[in-house]
Amino acid sequence: MQANPSKGSLLTRIAVALALLAAAGFAVVHNLRDTAKVKAVNRDTAIDAVTGSVLVQADGGFKELKSEAAGKVKVANIKPGSHFVKGDVLVQLDTTELDRQIAETRRKFESDKTRARIALENNPERKVAEERVATAKRLFELGNASEEDVKGAQRALDGIITRLKLTEFDDQKAEVDFKFAMEGLELLREKMQVVAPFDGTIHNDGAMTWEGALINAGQPVTKVFARRRIVEAKISEESFGRVKLGQPARIRLLTYGTQAFDATVVELLPSADDAQRFTVHLDVKADPDQLRPLSTGEVTITVDRVADQVMVLRRSIFDSDKVYVVKDGRVERRKLELGIVSLNNAQVRKGLEVGELVIVDRLEDFREGQRVRTEVVF
Repeated sequence: MQANPSKGSLLTRIAVALALLAAAGFAVVHNLRDTAKVKAVNRDTAIDAVTGSVLVQADGGFKELKSEAAGKVKVANIKPGSHFVKGDVLVQLDTTELDRQIAETRRKFESDKTRARIALENNPERKVAEERVATAKRLFELGNASEEDVKGAQRALDGIITRLKLTEFDDQKAEVDFKFAMEGLELLREKMQVVAPFDGTIHNDGAMTWEGALINAGQPVTKVFARRRIVEAKISEESFGRVKLGQPARIRLLTYGTQAFDATVVELLPSADDAQRFTVHLDVKADPDQLRPLSTGEVTITVDRVADQVMVLRRSIFDSDKVYVVKDGRVERRKLELGIVSLNNAQVRKGLEVGELVIVDRLEDFREGQRVRTEVVF
């Protein structure tokens, strides 16, 4: 019996249609499967850290400098924001009158001293008395004068010498008085300038006088803050015991957004504040101009680090110690033994192997045994 060609052709078409429907069905089912974003487990350094708030302080805070003397301001190097070093003259009073007084005091002393020296060296009374003593002694030897004449002449000379010694003593006292007076005048001269006590910067509101102004003793003339910065970190009571000297840290200040600065723990203060937070001082590797006084921010202090550890993203963990692993296209729930847990990552001691795919997003959308497609993220 001869086969019907049209019937064979129909069967072929049906077979092709069924194959296409099956492929379409598979595609539909495949497309209906959820897509899981996964990340491969890797090895990295586990970092244990504590966090806290940060406040930048100028060493010693803000300091108001005052003039110790009254007078007229001649120089005022107190432009807000300007820098200075220890010993710089910030405010200088006019010393013209004081300089004249110092010069006149010195001139008078030198004049009196010269006059006294000449009078002492060339005293005519002493010369006459010495000649009378010599004459009395010569006449006594010749028998023309008595011993009492010699003694009388000697007593007269001794009286003159005593008076000269008293005059010399008065001159020495005058020199001591002069030095004392000059020290007082020089001290007053020093007080007529306000000198920087440390390296620092003039405060924005630091121009409190001006050239030509008349000021009184004790009057504030400028406000300054030290160049050296103290960066204070406030650490919670439960974390403070893990912080040690020399530990590395990173700080972020609100002024600079996401920019971070490296730092080191240099001091641990022993007492807590009213909120039971302890204070840690940090040495920050930054220019003092970048660390503006009263700036605030946050700090992360590394208290431990272990290299070459199995690590997962912290956001992939649920119920404190579980993750979803995709294996052979199906979701598998895995319980972990965790170690160091940081802000973004977690150390896995047991439960995962390097290279396994862990779901890292929309964890609530998945369940164990569910078939899923994967999209690897990095």
